[in-house]
Amino acid sequence: MDTVTYPDDRVAHFIEQNFIPLRIKIREEPRLAADFGVRWTPNVVLADADGRVHERLEGYLPPEDFLANLALALGKYELDMQQFDRAEHHFEEVAQRHHGTDAAAEALYWLAVARYKGSHDVGRLKEGWQHLTREHPNSEWAKRARIPSK
Repeated sequence: MDTVTYPDDRVAHFIEQNFIPLRIKIREEPRLAADFGVRWTPNVVLADADGRVHERLEGYLPPEDFLANLALALGKYELDMQQFDRAEHHFEEVAQRHHGTDAAAEALYWLAVARYKGSHDVGRLKEGWQHLTREHPNSEWAKRARIPSK
């Protein structure tokens, strides 16, 4: 991550605009690493000011995939904070910008959830998940969105 992903200008700019980065050397801070559930590196933990973890990215990701996952993480944070319109914005952006990727499939899943939570309209959830299963039928997220029939 240090040689390719973090030095990428797009990644650096996105992090600068959206996060307060903190690097922890787990050998020097094993208790802090344990507190955040860091078992392996690289490991990016997105937590709020109270230390609540909202997302975790484990393992190496190239810049484009890392950006998609950071944007997904922002959407999940907004979803956790019940800022449904803001969550929708992040998920829509990932789904459009990274069309055809695993990140886009996950974004469509969470987009449907955010729309449902913001409206309590089950139809919006079903509609979103149907769109996901049409666009990404073989994805893990389409499998999660399938409603089993009796």
